[in-house]
Amino acid sequence: MPSPKTPDVPSTPDFGKPDVNRRRALVKLGLAVGAAYIAPTVLSIDRSARAMGPSCAVNPTKC
Repeated sequence: MPSPKTPDVPSTPDFGKPDVNRRRALVKLGLAVGAAYIAPTVLSIDRSARAMGPSCAVNPTKC
């Protein structure tokens, strides 16, 4: 009597769990996207401060 065929299932013990390398890649991708999202706010240049004239307290001869 022939034995019944079992379905082809990978022999890895963690079948169904995400791969560790894939998880690390997704974490790195998430951190990179978060940094790219926040960077314009953190690195913005306040141009209005540079548009001001000279301070009279520092250089009173040019006031």
